[in-house]
Amino acid sequence: MSVRELGTMIWVEVTMQMKTDIKYLSSTVSEFILYTFAYLAVVIFGAVKGMNAFYHTNLGVVMILIGFMFWNMGVVAMDESTLFIETGARTGILETEIQSRFALWFIALVRSWVTDIYYFVYLLILSVITAFVISVPVLQLVKADVLVFVIAIISNVGMLGIGLLFGAGSLRFKRVGNWSSILQSAILFVANVAMPNYFGAQLLLPFGAGIEITRHLFLGQPVSLNLIGIYFGVNVIWFALGLVIFRHAMQKERRIGSFDRF
Repeated sequence: MSVRELGTMIWVEVTMQMKTDIKYLSSTVSEFILYTFAYLAVVIFGAVKGMNAFYHTNLGVVMILIGFMFWNMGVVAMDESTLFIETGARTGILETEIQSRFALWFIALVRSWVTDIYYFVYLLILSVITAFVISVPVLQLVKADVLVFVIAIISNVGMLGIGLLFGAGSLRFKRVGNWSSILQSAILFVANVAMPNYFGAQLLLPFGAGIEITRHLFLGQPVSLNLIGIYFGVNVIWFALGLVIFRHAMQKERRIGSFDRF
């Protein structure tokens, strides 16, 4: 795989994403509206005072915004891999797709990064509105957006791994989207998205440590090397687990599955 081939692939994905968003504009807008309501929910019911006390700041709403942005971008990465595999398995084109010179997981990862660019624009707009509402300098929240966008590149890999786990399930059960959505909703309210990092289990999620790293960097507070190590280690484990199980599911599906029916 050359740099030119990779660049061509990325450009194709960008072009396809633009065409899809334009063709299904109402669906795209409805997704943004849904995410906006989710953001309002975590701000209203989130532990703003707890954030202020835990991080020694008066920017509790911004701490929640940082958590929400990680959750939003992680959900996109998870959905890309799950839906990519689920749709291919249901329509019978998955075996054709895996003949690509690019690995299936890599195509899903690139798609998630391309989609994140569009969501980054949405999150910028959300941040600007938040800045005016809570009377915080806009550039300060733009700084938070950039930090999230860069640091979330790592957690997207871990979320992709979780998506591969659901994708492996879709090879057997065909439709797992509802279960995926339930998990994403649960994560929104039990992870350190709308609350501080009260217990260590929160760091076992792909973006758990990433949220803490970003919050500390945003506030100018020191970041421990242990936290950085946990962030990379957790995401490597989730990705490796998802990839191994997905490959095993593909091999089993080839032997006793339904690829030959399409």
